[in-house]
Amino acid sequence: MIAVIRGKQNAELQLKEFESSQDSADRHEGWRYFIEKTEIKAGTDPAEATQHRQAELEGRESKALRETDTPDFPSPHRQR
Repeated sequence: MIAVIRGKQNAELQLKEFESSQDSADRHEGWRYFIEKTEIKAGTDPAEATQHRQAELEGRESKALRETDTPDFPSPHRQR
């Protein structure tokens, strides 16, 4: 995360500024900036925001893995 900005318009303006200053080689290699909605407060330090975002992502991934490990339907191999 490089910035936490309040409001969609402000974020879109900042995105354009980041893109205009991006090295063309980086863009050619596939590096892109994007906007993502978050509950993190505007103005939060980017490094702190990145850590928070990563922790949220890992939590969602762990939850999804747990949910796929325990299906909501009976096993077809159940003894009768």
